[in-house]
Amino acid sequence: MIWFDAALESPVDDGLLRRCIATLLNIPSENVDVVHSLSKIKDAPATCVVEDRGSDSYSQLITVYVSESLPCPYVLDAAAQLARMFAKSLLLVDDATANPYSFVCVSSAGQHSVVLVDPNELDKNNRYVIREPAGGRC
Repeated sequence: MIWFDAALESPVDDGLLRRCIATLLNIPSENVDVVHSLSKIKDAPATCVVEDRGSDSYSQLITVYVSESLPCPYVLDAAAQLARMFAKSLLLVDDATANPYSFVCVSSAGQHSVVLVDPNELDKNNRYVIREPAGGRC
């Protein structure tokens, strides 16, 4: 099952992704696969699918899949811990609204706030550009 999706402020290497996800789930890092294609998913207890969309901010997308039997922390708590471990902010879908341009931005300090991304950039260029709050930062 999908645990969560996130867009990272800047790219993180596969080894760091593996170690950090293992820490979050309290499992050995060898039980976490990091792949760059859905077709590469096997039967690991946890898998992180990475999609790199370029060099812009928030262009590395990760989707974390976990086995049904694996207990997972609450998504916002896990995202805050990941952001602190990566020392980078990340964007999560804002499930509290139907607005497709609303995201939860988790800062590198683990604080979260709701931000809006530029609709044109997302729709036309598939880029996450923070429009609000003013200044484009979380």
